[in-house]
Amino acid sequence: MRKKGFTLVELMIVIAIIAILAAVALTSYRSYIRKAQAKELITFAKTCLQEAVAQCMTDSSADLSKLDACQNPENTAYITGIKITAPEDCSSLSASAEGKVGDVTYKVDCTATANEITCTAPYKTS
Repeated sequence: MRKKGFTLVELMIVIAIIAILAAVALTSYRSYIRKAQAKELITFAKTCLQEAVAQCMTDSSADLSKLDACQNPENTAYITGIKITAPEDCSSLSASAEGKVGDVTYKVDCTATANEITCTAPYKTS
């Protein structure tokens, strides 16, 4: 009479396959999270710069660092700050946003002219 069930080798092979799949999934998930945080950093800088351009067009003497879109969002713990640079005539504005993901600090630089807003890709500063 033959007993039904799995042998120890068969169970170990299944566990090894599951471990390999989990390792691949975790690596992909971490990469996805980093990309999402980098995209949010770019979006944050662009939004702040768009509001700064609009404010600068209407009132060039306004304090651009007090704009709502330039304040750190409460639900995002990794964005550490943003800095806006504007000349007196508001001809070209620039913004730099920083975010910390783990032990690495990323930075995005955006510039706004009369026609467009361009941002650099996030780069490591430390």
